[in-house]
Amino acid sequence: MKKEFKKLIALLLSIMMVFTLVSCGKPSEDPTPEPAPSPEPDGGDEPVKEEWVWEGPKYEAIAANPGKAVNFTLPDAPTGVLAKVLDSGKLVIGTSPDYPAAEFVDPITGEIKGNEMLLAKYIANSLGVELVIEAMDFSGVLIAVDTGKVDLGVSGFGWKADRAELYELSAGYSATSDNEGHHTIVVRASDLDKYNSLADFSGKVIDAQASSLQQMYVEDQIPDADLQLITSLDQGILDLLANKVDAIALDSTTAKNYAENSNGQIVSLYVEKKIEFDLSIYDDFSGNVMAAKKGETQFIGVINEILAELLSTENYYEDKGLYACYYYASCDEAGILPDDEEE
Repeated sequence: MKKEFKKLIALLLSIMMVFTLVSCGKPSEDPTPEPAPSPEPDGGDEPVKEEWVWEGPKYEAIAANPGKAVNFTLPDAPTGVLAKVLDSGKLVIGTSPDYPAAEFVDPITGEIKGNEMLLAKYIANSLGVELVIEAMDFSGVLIAVDTGKVDLGVSGFGWKADRAELYELSAGYSATSDNEGHHTIVVRASDLDKYNSLADFSGKVIDAQASSLQQMYVEDQIPDADLQLITSLDQGILDLLANKVDAIALDSTTAKNYAENSNGQIVSLYVEKKIEFDLSIYDDFSGNVMAAKKGETQFIGVINEILAELLSTENYYEDKGLYACYYYASCDEAGILPDDEEE
């Protein structure tokens, strides 16, 4: 599965080629996307880039036995969602599997994988129940939590004030030391010279996933942008390649991986010019969080105890903790670079 993320990008680019061929001969106000540059021939001057290699336990091995917490206390009288989970023998989570390495779909098997899926399996194992994963649009995950369709939202959520008001959020968790990471803008390579700061995107059309942190960042820091909300990141990349938008807002790791596998057609402004959203104004940022229905404090309290034990499981492999190994193995499985391997 090492190269499946690259295969996904190749598929997106192939779709764009089909769109271009179908539209030949028809007038269009959009300029024709520039063709992808030809790859360097063998023996060319372009240096061969070393690929990151994960030599630790592979994804499938960890997925077969992700472990479980033992040092936590179940209440004597479980109520609400916790009682439902224990009585039914199932923990149902909602996720939008388009955010590798946290959650993604194996294009061969259709299985939903990722470090957050391993985390969810760890929680289910700890509770002694089966994990059931429901895939849906990102904006629909929290609705599913609110309506009781799923017990827990696990989909790369960051802390947001409105989320904290409407849902019970877990303690923050992160697989690497770079908890805050970076969030940036992706543009077409042909437009790179147009942008030197976020201010240059005033009036520009920008895609962001609905209900995501990037939506909030664009609204707060580029208020004059024409923000277009999308349901999936793949849709945003297609919009950008088709000249339907000027840019897409992404976290820097996802941006870098999309750019590196686009045959030179798109670029990350964080990589090229260190342009990023200012996260210092969001004092409550604390890594990713899981979401339960408002009022389910007993349930989220147990989740936090289990989560604390997972994050304290150290030296699982070469001084890396258990959750860090979930993350690196998931990056390896998805064929993407980890945050701390970015240049």
